[in-house]
Formats: sequence, C-alpha cells, structure tokens
Amino acid sequence: MAKTALSTIHSRLDERYLFNFRVSPETLASRIPVSWLRPRIVNGWGVVSFCILKLERVRLGPMPAPLGVSTTSCAYRCGVMDVSGPSPEPSVYIAGRSTDLPLGSILGPALLGKMQKVRTDISRTQDHVDVRASYTDGKSLFSARAKPLTKRLDSKLFGSQGELIDFIKGGASSYSPSSRAGHYSRVDLEEDSTYEVIDAEIDYSGIDAAWQDAGLVFDSAIRATGGRYDLTYLGRLPARLQPAGAVPA
Repeated sequence: MAKTALSTIHSRLDERYLFNFRVSPETLASRIPVSWLRPRIVNGWGVVSFCILKLERVRLGPMPAPLGVSTTSCAYRCGVMDVSGPSPEPSVYIAGRSTDLPLGSILGPALLGKMQKVRTDISRTQDHVDVRASYTDGKSLFSARAKPLTKRLDSKLFGSQGELIDFIKGGASSYSPSSRAGHYSRVDLEEDSTYEVIDAEIDYSGIDAAWQDAGLVFDSAIRATGGRYDLTYLGRLPARLQPAGAVPA
C-alpha cells in the first residue's frame, strides 16, 4: 500500500520508556503466530519490551498540529526479523496496542491494528519516576520505577548504551493483528528522539501471567524524549504468507 496523507499519524514525543526482558529464542518463537516473523536474536537471547509513551499533538494526515490531542499509549513488543521480503530486516511484533484515549481505542484499529482502552500514569517523585498502566477494571498491566543510571550498564543483551539504542531504532517497522481477520497490519515509525539508558525496578509485568513458564527476565531500560514521532500505515499481510524463498508445501 502506498503512503498517503491519510495513512500517517503525526505527533510530538514527550517521553517514552522501554523496559526490556530477555527470553529464550525458542520460547519467543512459540509466541509469534506467523512464519514470516522470527525472533531477533541478541547475544543468544530473544527480546520482549514493554513500551509506554506520552505523545502530544496527535493528529491524522493534514490536520493542523494545534488540533491534535495528547495520549499515553503502551504495548508489549517482541523483537523480530521480518522475512516476508527479499532480505530479512529488523521489525517488531506487537500482540496489541493500548491507549488511554477513548477515541483512539475506537478509531485506532483502522490503522494500527487491535487497540484497547487502558489507564496510564507517568508521575515523578524527588528521585524516580513511577510508570503504571492498568486495565479499565483496575487490574494492573504494568508498573515500574525508573531513575537515572548512575553505574555501568549491567545487561546480558547489550554491551553498551549504543548497542541498546541501535536495537531500539532498528525496529522501525511493526506488525500487529489487523481488524481484518487473518491479517497483520504493518506500521512504520519515523522519529528523531533523544535516547538515554536508565535504571529501573519492575513491580509488576502482566505478560508474566499471560506467558506462564516463559522465564522472562528483566534486563535493561531506556528513555526517549522529544522529537517528531510519526506512524505510517502501510497495509496488511496475510497470516498465511510464505516467507520469501520458502518452498510451498
């Protein structure tokens, strides 16, 4: 699908937090529902991240920026390699996005795939930031405390801040279940944010309950601030698509 004025959601990033968990590639592969997305291996591990981001001036296509709205959205993201094309490329698989904007949960699926309404909060104390997301019934989805990193990055996934930033920026495309059954929506991200590695403590991660016995281990966290944050819908791929180069059975 060609890019059009009405297929791009424009916004300005206030701040974004990503909390990264490592998991065995085999376990991650078992949670990815299509054959043309495969785990992106980092130092022998698969990577699952919880992402929460606050956006300002969110608007569709040619709408003027002053008419945009603010929203805090979140999602669990799986690092993958997209093998649907002529050469593999880094991407992200998202089982479903969530937003605190009621209208977003109604209109968002047309471009971004399945989306549900949640409650979100990013609040500051004197020495840390509390990050929380919960379902509308009050059940927790995710909660953590984040603060500046005052020691060397301690990660089994990434050897340096640069490696972590490169990994996040490398996943500029994403796929999530489409509103059309049996299909997955592709959305590409264009941004120019500033990143910094941070320290974090996880209080609750809802994916542990959904992925029982997966063995997810918290590894690292990063924060992004400022800059353009544009999401462009590029159409759908069928779940049964054969990976490029595969021989049909």
